[in-house]
Amino acid sequence: MPRPSCREQIVDAARTEFHRLGFHGCSVDTITKAAGVPKGSFYNHFPGKEQLAAEVVRRYQEASAWRTADVAGLGPLDELAVRFGALADRHSARSWRRGCLLFNLGAEAGEDSPVLRAAVRAALDDWTARAAALVDAAVRDGSLPAGTDPDRRARFLVTAYEGAVTRSKIEQSDDALDDFFDCALGVARPAPVAATTAPSGAQG
Repeated sequence: MPRPSCREQIVDAARTEFHRLGFHGCSVDTITKAAGVPKGSFYNHFPGKEQLAAEVVRRYQEASAWRTADVAGLGPLDELAVRFGALADRHSARSWRRGCLLFNLGAEAGEDSPVLRAAVRAALDDWTARAAALVDAAVRDGSLPAGTDPDRRARFLVTAYEGAVTRSKIEQSDDALDDFFDCALGVARPAPVAATTAPSGAQG
């Protein structure tokens, strides 16, 4: 198997260190040491830590368990539940200790971090649009009430899910995640399902 490039080593290490220490809690030096590459090589690939974090966010979203869940043959409402369930299973499997990197970084992206904030916003918008498409399909097939606003419902679902992940991390319990499925989706939390092959750095 080919050895990962220096850039890939930096991105992989950054994902781990951002999840472990937060954006402000780790430095370029921390990341390059974890990657096992010279610090000077960092700037051959990224202008700064914020641009690296934006790349981590993009890849994190692309590798999301939401995208890789096996949903073949499911109706839109069941698919929505299974996709959120795949995310929840990732958090539970890791004992809730890390939370969601997307929201962790978003919480640190202030006015002085416009590149990172834009990357997190783009990832959230993409996730919300995918959820909205399923909500719209569920309205059209009668699984959800007529008149449901797909965009508004999807924004609520994404926000409620992330709140549940945060509370689960604090409480070290699945209770908040189970509440999300019961109260936000009106279904029991799905049993764990298989996922298609995901790129390195799957979300969760």
